[in-house]
Amino acid sequence: AAVVAAAIAAAEGDIDDVVLVAPAVIAASARAAGDLPETRKEREKNPLSSLLGAFARAFRVVVAFAASPVVLFAVRKLVRSASFWRDGLGKAVGAAARARMRTDATWADGYRRPSAVTGWDAGMVRVVLAAATGGVSLARAILGATSPTAEADKPENIIEALRLSKARVLIVHGSDDMIVPVGNSRRLAELIPGAEMVEMPGVGHMPHEEAPEAFLDAVAAFVDER
Repeated sequence: AAVVAAAIAAAEGDIDDVVLVAPAVIAASARAAGDLPETRKEREKNPLSSLLGAFARAFRVVVAFAASPVVLFAVRKLVRSASFWRDGLGKAVGAAARARMRTDATWADGYRRPSAVTGWDAGMVRVVLAAATGGVSLARAILGATSPTAEADKPENIIEALRLSKARVLIVHGSDDMIVPVGNSRRLAELIPGAEMVEMPGVGHMPHEEAPEAFLDAVAAFVDER
């Protein structure tokens, strides 16, 4: 969502510089993904493809809503466990930060703290449902309706908005990121004219937390170039 907001604001001329940190904007080409506009139109014209697509969409939505009580129970159970956060964060960060995390409980506690807010669990389930249904009601999702921002959320449209904005773009990514591979940001940098990329060795998915001083140096150098 933050990437979408930055892209839209930049496209409207409200932002001069954009810093993306391990962005989960999948930079696969439309041709490689088999999702060229003409390909989509051909699928839409095919009655069988349309029917199968509608069935798959309805099935996904129904399963998501039916599973929501289970998701709610699992979320409540897991997030109260310190080991859940330590193990989860341990897989997200690089080797150096992983060793530090095992002795510094404040890191995991910082992520656990939001679970003390009333209604956080129901909110998390809504996030999961929104991802599965496009942010609309069960009936509308089955009929194919999507969120008004669904089009803007598409990776190709985020990239295009950044390209058209003329805003300067810095991409910071850890070389050991196991959640969003660093190769994705390399492709993203190639698709955005003038984009700069800083690859932080030995760092995982959270450069700003794992190596804050090096991260700030990279951002400061980028800003000072203007």
